[in-house]
Amino acid sequence: MQKIKIKNADVVKFISYFIVFFLLFFWYNKTNSPTFIWDFNSASIYSQEEKKVVWNEGFFLWEKRQEKPYLTINFKPDYIKIDPNLIKILDLNIKSKYFKEKVTPLSLVIDWERTDPRWQVSGNSLILTSKAKINSETIKVFVHELGHIVDIYYLNDKNWFDKSEDFYKISWLAYNIKNKNAKITDFVSGYSLSNKYEDFAESFVFYIFHNEEFLRRAKSNYSIKLKYNFFKNYIFSESEFNNTSFWSWSIATYNWDSTKIWINLKKYLYYIR
Repeated sequence: MQKIKIKNADVVKFISYFIVFFLLFFWYNKTNSPTFIWDFNSASIYSQEEKKVVWNEGFFLWEKRQEKPYLTINFKPDYIKIDPNLIKILDLNIKSKYFKEKVTPLSLVIDWERTDPRWQVSGNSLILTSKAKINSETIKVFVHELGHIVDIYYLNDKNWFDKSEDFYKISWLAYNIKNKNAKITDFVSGYSLSNKYEDFAESFVFYIFHNEEFLRRAKSNYSIKLKYNFFKNYIFSESEFNNTSFWSWSIATYNWDSTKIWINLKKYLYYIR
């Protein structure tokens, strides 16, 4: 059998051709690869385009893809009237550095038929009544619902275990069973006494809008102190909202619903910009 001799020069030539071919192929895919776009409705608010190299069927391809939007808005029914300024304010909250990482991507459903409850978290969607008006209560209820999302999703995804349990055990034995020694003053509002999830969301609202008052109560109530420190250490660890005050008069010791405590909305919106 005749042996085929391969010269070193031939090997070098082959490798050189292969490298040139690979570089040309890579360049072609980089400039001509298809664009993959996530399908969302036209009310979606998109973040910036993401580009990355991916491995596809034995070759590296340059894939251009639109990131998942941080906020998707759907209407029920499809065509309803709602104040566009309200949407702008909600969007401002969502994309602010204080919330975006914790609550996005968020699906917002604006429902014409909803009257009560005013807002509701359902799965990974937040449902809003289209009758909502621009006032401090509406924005505080919105933030209350964001608190549920932080509780259910953000703290769960961020840690190997459900970090919310550290908050619940301060006052709760189970879903709506309080610790034996729990007192009314251990809660920031009457509504927070309903169950451990509402306690979390109401405390979330109180930390953001009434931080100064929350801290004042924490100095004389150990349970309140533990709740304040939970938000300070695990959710707003970069001193967000510390010692802020968005209201101009004293808060009663007992309030049924913290979202109904008036705040200076302009002052709050200026802070989160």
